[in-house]
Amino acid sequence: MRLLFKLLRQNISITQILGFVIVNLLGGVIVLFGVQAYKDFDELSRKEDQLLSKSYIVITKSVSIINTAFGSARTFSQKDIDEIKSLSSVASVGEFRTSNFRVRAEFSLGQGRGFRTDLFLDAVPDEFVKNEYSATDGGRMKWEASVDSDTIPIILPRNYLNLYNFGFAASTGNPVVSEKLLGKFPIELVIGGRRYKAFVCGLTNKINTILVPWNFVSEANEKFASGEKKRPARLILTTDATEFDDSIIDFLDEKGYIIEGDSSHVRLQNFIYSLLYVVIGVGFMFSLLAFFMLVISILLLIEKNKEKIINLFSMGYSVQQIAKTYQCLSIIVDAAVWLAAAIIASIFYPSFSMLMSTVSPGFVPASLLIIWIVAALLAVLFASMHSLVVYCQVRKICK
Repeated sequence: MRLLFKLLRQNISITQILGFVIVNLLGGVIVLFGVQAYKDFDELSRKEDQLLSKSYIVITKSVSIINTAFGSARTFSQKDIDEIKSLSSVASVGEFRTSNFRVRAEFSLGQGRGFRTDLFLDAVPDEFVKNEYSATDGGRMKWEASVDSDTIPIILPRNYLNLYNFGFAASTGNPVVSEKLLGKFPIELVIGGRRYKAFVCGLTNKINTILVPWNFVSEANEKFASGEKKRPARLILTTDATEFDDSIIDFLDEKGYIIEGDSSHVRLQNFIYSLLYVVIGVGFMFSLLAFFMLVISILLLIEKNKEKIINLFSMGYSVQQIAKTYQCLSIIVDAAVWLAAAIIASIFYPSFSMLMSTVSPGFVPASLLIIWIVAALLAVLFASMHSLVVYCQVRKICK
């Protein structure tokens, strides 16, 4: 095999191989960098969605002076809901059900300190919410409750905690509370003279209300209020796609609907996803160009050694034995390039992660293992395709 390689390696163009290496290395680094960035951004954008079952946005209607003057609520009619359901990429639409009874919350902060406040509760259908959570006290919590339950799982807006820490606590001398310690401080909800212990399942930036299970609000409205059902003032929209189409955002803007958390944030998220798709696509274009460069180089090398290949085949060497020389060359070059691309991406990507952590304090980079997995898969893919092209060409010459 060694003698065979020495015989067939003649006429190898170092310049062509070097051109392949440079172009493929550039494309490989771009692809791996883009894939890792996509993974990190996807986890960051879905961090809030871990509380619910899918990607979602919450919409409301704007309140005008007329609504204030006449005391009328801005609610969604069934026609409004059906119109939204008909939009493409909207997987489902859920209504918010608001509590019609008085809720008083009591927060105990230890050493006789704490405070009380009136609250309101909301609920969305349980299909939109995960069935089980890791509660902030470290335990597991099912997303279910009834008026006969002793405990109620709740989801709090993160800005409520920020208002307490940087407003109320700062002005009253009460201790600040971190997200991890939130579950350590007892929270009691007083409803209709009955006390319920509340367990915080998580915090969110997207929903500016306190969420509790659907069944609890429904039963409590029947027991502690008149039970009268009101039209929803908020809707939750989910999608099966990575993000909502811009056409949906445009439709909501035309209707004057307000996206909680600001529609510009949703547009920015869509733009970043699109930008990452373009970056990864450009990287693949470079890699594809490099693939054809190496194919052409090896085919030219095979053509230059055509007489030797025919003579070797006539001497009894098989097509596989002759092709293996060129296959080994392509496999070595492919493996070396993607290994180098993975090393370069792994070295320089942490600098980008540090920048992202500065811009977004909640950003936690994903493991760089994804870079090595993708690099290994692409190396195998390109080496397999190169090997197949070489085998077919040698077989064609031998026949």
